[in-house]
Amino acid sequence: MKHSVMGPCQPQPPSPELETLDDGFCILDAEWRVTYWNRAAEHLLGLPRGRVLGVPIWDVVPEWKLGEGWKNLNAVRHDQQPRRYLEQLSNRRVISLHAAPMAGICIAMHFRDATAEVRRAGQHEALLESIRDGFLAVDECWTIVYVNSLAESLLRLPRERALGVSLWTLYPRRSNTIADCLRATMNDGIPRSLREVEPDGRGLRGRIFDVWTYPLSGGGISVLFQDVADRVGRENELSRLASEAHEANEAKSRFFAAVSHELRTPLNAIVGYTHLLGSSTYGQMPTGAERAAQRASACAEHLARLVDDVLLLTTTELTRLPIAIETIDLSRFLPPSLRSLEQMAEAKGLSFNLEFADRLPTVDTDSQRLRQLLVALVSNAVKYTSRGSVAVRVARVSDSITLAPDGEAYTLFPEPQVEISVTDTGSGIPEEHRERIFGAFE
Repeated sequence: MKHSVMGPCQPQPPSPELETLDDGFCILDAEWRVTYWNRAAEHLLGLPRGRVLGVPIWDVVPEWKLGEGWKNLNAVRHDQQPRRYLEQLSNRRVISLHAAPMAGICIAMHFRDATAEVRRAGQHEALLESIRDGFLAVDECWTIVYVNSLAESLLRLPRERALGVSLWTLYPRRSNTIADCLRATMNDGIPRSLREVEPDGRGLRGRIFDVWTYPLSGGGISVLFQDVADRVGRENELSRLASEAHEANEAKSRFFAAVSHELRTPLNAIVGYTHLLGSSTYGQMPTGAERAAQRASACAEHLARLVDDVLLLTTTELTRLPIAIETIDLSRFLPPSLRSLEQMAEAKGLSFNLEFADRLPTVDTDSQRLRQLLVALVSNAVKYTSRGSVAVRVARVSDSITLAPDGEAYTLFPEPQVEISVTDTGSGIPEEHRERIFGAFE
């Protein structure tokens, strides 16, 4: 390549503009001799101007010939294009250089101490290498400027092949979800994220990524991505197992519903015949036998209600539970509802007490559901109490409650409320198991 030579570069007198620069500045002639050396260059490299002018740069800073300096400066002269690069001195200081062609074949060089900057960059790179996500950065022209080790692995893309190359050269520009997200963040500078997307590219099939894009302050964008194929696979497997468990539970519920339905017919007959025996329909029986028949009748009725409860609960698991609200008087409703349980308690030698407060209001409720709840509570109390008593108390709840220290009260319930409590002298439920009381039966 021929150059238009205008003669050798002569030593230059100090220039006020160049002497005020914070960066070192020098000019090299065709023989690589220094023809200008500013005050910042003297300070930065510790070499006075008088020792440097007219001396080849390789003798001034030998490291620059041993390193990449020779190659870079020759490229600037040959290509007539500026270059920016780093050089390390023997004292381990790092110098950032910018070399540019001048008229003829002279070269102007700006240089500064970049040791701290390189150290920070190294720390930044160490941080990017330590994160558990793939990371790459592109400039405003989509040229890849950084790829961390995990990104190399996830994309199956060696770093040396990626750096300095357009992203769209490696992954042809297509109208897909990830590409659209990258372009949008590049255009408007707004961070974005994608969940569980499948990239379209060679070597990426079967992978699923979560992707985050962020704008860079100097232009361009950074991309974080994480391979979540294993996580998605586990979630899909859990979903499949949950679906199978739900189907198995429904099959169990259908089975119990069918069994309960089949039990109702013979149980109804037992209830009917024991009632007839207890009421002396077939003739007078001895007192003991009559009492036994009455207890058998009560127990049969209780068993029939339990079967109805099982049928109801299994039906509830399969369909929605119907509710029928009606107004009832608890003093009339509770005694017959709990009679069979009272007889069971007496048979165990337990004292059974049903107590009502004065002036109880009527309540609006579903009598069938209320009966089922109370039977469940009281039957457990009877079952797990070996001696002592079981008590069912019905009381009116105060219409107001006092919270303020000055005694001021406000209305908590707009309508009168009734509280039904069941207490017994049994061992009770251990404290560590009480949170499971309202869970599904185990």
